[in-house]
Amino acid sequence: MSIKTKLEELGITLPEAPTAVAAYQPWIQTGNLIFTSGQLPFRDGLIAYEGKVGSELSEEDGYQAARQCALN
Repeated sequence: MSIKTKLEELGITLPEAPTAVAAYQPWIQTGNLIFTSGQLPFRDGLIAYEGKVGSELSEEDGYQAARQCALN
């Protein structure tokens, strides 16, 4: 099963890749690993979640923010 097929099965649509907000390389590949940098919870060009989990954000919001970072 391809990654694309699995994402479609789960009902996940990947957003367009956001442009970098600083001068850095957003990812590098070494062998079969990809290392990312600067992944923020952007949604529609805006940061969808801001704050610290436990004081400004609930655990669920923290989970959703991390999920959005991974999707981006």
